[in-house]
Amino acid sequence: MQGRGFEDVQAAYLGDPLKLIGQVRRFGEEGPAYEVLALQEDGRLVTEVIDSGERVICAVKEVLDDPMAETIP
Repeated sequence: MQGRGFEDVQAAYLGDPLKLIGQVRRFGEEGPAYEVLALQEDGRLVTEVIDSGERVICAVKEVLDDPMAETIP
């Protein structure tokens, strides 16, 4: 039996912002990788830049527009 791959876990969204938590994406094609940490009460996502540890608040649409990170960092 084959387990789920890294990409499979990240691909599951289906309209539920909570399913974005744990995903690793990049700010644009060449930007730094970040992980989605939490969903705030206002519907925005708390993310953390992997290299710096900086926390950034993003709209769900912004996160969905960013590509999945294929490598970290």
